[in-house]
Amino acid sequence: MPKPSIHRDTVCGEALFILQSLRENGRLGRSNKLADVKAALEPSVSLEFDSYYLFLRKYLYIALDHREAQLRLTDLGERVVDGELQDKFGMEVGEFFAEQLGTDPAIAREADGAHSSMPPPPPEGLFDESEVTKPAEPPIPSLPRARTSGTFGFEVPVASPVPVPPPVASVRNEAVPPPPAVPVPPVAPMAPPAPVAPPAPAAAAPVSKAVELLDQRYQKLESLGTGPLGTAYKGRFNALGLDICVKELKDIFGYFSFLHRGEVLKRLKKELCAQAQVRHPGVVQVLDQNTETARPYFVLELLHGSLKGKLEEGEGKGVPVTFALRCFLQCAYALRAAHAAGLTHHNLKPENVLFDVYGNAKLGDFGLVRVVEQDASKGLPQVFVGAGGMVYLAPELIHPQRAKDVGPAADVYGLGILLYEMLTGQIPGRRSPLPSEVNAEVPAGLDAIFDKMTQDRVDQRYPDLDAMLEDFYKSFPEAQYLAKGDLILSSEPR
Repeated sequence: MPKPSIHRDTVCGEALFILQSLRENGRLGRSNKLADVKAALEPSVSLEFDSYYLFLRKYLYIALDHREAQLRLTDLGERVVDGELQDKFGMEVGEFFAEQLGTDPAIAREADGAHSSMPPPPPEGLFDESEVTKPAEPPIPSLPRARTSGTFGFEVPVASPVPVPPPVASVRNEAVPPPPAVPVPPVAPMAPPAPVAPPAPAAAAPVSKAVELLDQRYQKLESLGTGPLGTAYKGRFNALGLDICVKELKDIFGYFSFLHRGEVLKRLKKELCAQAQVRHPGVVQVLDQNTETARPYFVLELLHGSLKGKLEEGEGKGVPVTFALRCFLQCAYALRAAHAAGLTHHNLKPENVLFDVYGNAKLGDFGLVRVVEQDASKGLPQVFVGAGGMVYLAPELIHPQRAKDVGPAADVYGLGILLYEMLTGQIPGRRSPLPSEVNAEVPAGLDAIFDKMTQDRVDQRYPDLDAMLEDFYKSFPEAQYLAKGDLILSSEPR
């Protein structure tokens, strides 16, 4: 939703409009509940409503009554609506929204050389009362949308230049003697530096607008894909010139109300920090995170393709057996390392199996399913995000009364389903044939391993990856796949 070309005055006006709306709602006895305010006002503002909400809370213009979940204006908010503190308000908008506006917060502070007592008009269309619409009318003729002044509510710059051209035109018509003065304009074209100057700013402007900066450290470039919780972008870590992946999780809040935002962010940060602690070649490295911004994001190493893409290339026939087994073992060792660190995945699916430039498999998105888990004590509803991953979930993960101690065996189940899909190109059902019966190239020794990995009852399944790997290497005494503990890595670029 944010656009690089949006002007600070627009954001100021819209933030003020939200304050005016809250006061008007209170005066008329309307609801100021978070969900109701968002639903009513979000279509009328340029940025995400979350951003305005966080800004107004951070700078103490609004407060939240937690008992009734109602927003109200603070004394500061009342003063801003009454036309006071406009310079302060504009400066804080420039600082808080610097990223969305494509400006540096320090530059935004310096740009506040002139201030006014009258903010730009708020968006129209939600109130019929004259109290709201009257103050919006006078600024419209004097403050056109395309003004170049960066000062919030500054009325002078555009009003005076507009009348000047008519007098100049009339002077030209009446004063015939000034023809000798007309030669002076020809001197102007003679200045060649003029054409040189425009290209420079014109070339620089698109670059600054095209690249979005996150915390002045990361460039956010083209989108790599969108999932149910957010969007992944290719990025660059400016300090090292390193290509990275940036994941923004703004869509995650579509499943919850504003009251649950704090709990969701708390869970998100916990899971990101847990994955960052697992330093293993088979685990996607978490490099950084910021859950305090309006659009929470985290930074990962940049990878190249996923198992989902390779399965699609196989057109329903799976992937080559040797590749499938190498990928299977790399995922098994990655999960084994994570489990040793106390971290389970519980969201295994082809989209979360990624590959580096050498074709080695790496597991990502550990624990994100726990971010949206139901918690009756905190009022969090049950949310199933991404129905495509349901077939890989162990039965104990889906059961509504599931135990809280679901552990490594659930990941063993998910990995078994992935193994079958890689070998056959199909998702197994209760009466599906064994892998070697579908694909003659599959070693028969894998059949019993797959069967035990995917038992519905936990007590009939492998309890952990160590037990599974023990049977795997016993099934291949010729050591075609090396010995237990050896991690298979590829060194040929793919």
